[in-house]
Amino acid sequence: MNVIAIAPALSSSIEPMATARLTREQSKAHTRERLLLAARRVFARHGFHGASVEEIASEAGFSTGALYSNFDGKEDLFLVLMDREIDEHAREIAGAVSARPSVSERATGGARQWMTMIEREPEVLLLFMEFWAYGVRDAGVRPKVAARFAQVRELLTSLIADGVREFDLELDIPAEQLAVAIDALADGIARQKLADPDAVPDDLMGRVLSLLLAGATRPAGTGTRSGP
Repeated sequence: MNVIAIAPALSSSIEPMATARLTREQSKAHTRERLLLAARRVFARHGFHGASVEEIASEAGFSTGALYSNFDGKEDLFLVLMDREIDEHAREIAGAVSARPSVSERATGGARQWMTMIEREPEVLLLFMEFWAYGVRDAGVRPKVAARFAQVRELLTSLIADGVREFDLELDIPAEQLAVAIDALADGIARQKLADPDAVPDDLMGRVLSLLLAGATRPAGTGTRSGP
């Protein structure tokens, strides 16, 4: 048997198979991306319970079979979308905060980025509100939704800890509790902005956040602040 002659032929038969497999993988990724984008719009428009897999698939330009071949169902699609939204916007916030030279500038930078996202893509806030409502209404899925919101608080806690360390500060309340307050502030102001834009100045979030941080921190070694 002429092994030397067979080897090139075998190699040439494998290469098209690898190319075809890569093409299928790329096609699957493209389908998944279109389904996620369609789900983003439909969930923001109708909420979790009002959305149907048929409408999501149709909006993406596929059959429901394509949806079920990529996701276990509507809940799985919803949670995957939630993971993606949290990851994407957490990166944007972290990027806006990092390397700024003061606590106040970090506060205003992060706040500005959050409010810009809400104005640019109001469906983001609608999605987060729907994620929250879905978890509150359904005790069975609540731990899954709560775990994802905990990721947001963990990011905020990490950013707070970084600032405390870099600027030689101490906190009067645990960083985890301060993160809860900041998360609630961001959600509340964003909801007000979405409902009544004229009532919420563009810099309000940054100003209030700066005041909150100023009240919760002090220079290291100065003792515990007196007060209630």
